[in-house]
Amino acid sequence: MKVSRGRSNSRTVAVPILSLALLALLAACGLRGGPTDDPFRDQERNGTITLEIRNDNANDARIYTMWNGQRRRIGMVTGFSERSFDIDFRVGDLRVHADFLAAGEFTSERIEASPGDTIGVVIRARR
Repeated sequence: MKVSRGRSNSRTVAVPILSLALLALLAACGLRGGPTDDPFRDQERNGTITLEIRNDNANDARIYTMWNGQRRRIGMVTGFSERSFDIDFRVGDLRVHADFLAAGEFTSERIEASPGDTIGVVIRARR
């Protein structure tokens, strides 16, 4: 009789422990937050945009993106040429900045952009 009693005690203890473990697992999954929180969140932060830069100036230009005032170099466009850049999209204020190797600089107006957009920027010749 002692053996069967030992089994029933172990089963009685095992079921509540298993239930508590399952409950803790479900609670942890709920705290993580799922895709139903904000269906547009990933669209705002993920994706790329294409910048097509046409340099009508004789001088070579270093090209920068400026998202919310933070400048990041993306490449160079030589004088009288065109070049495309695929860049990561960020939420916020976008401007394009060109720093000419000979002298001078140019910063675009604020540009509205969304993931997947192609944006054309023309750097005009100096007169």
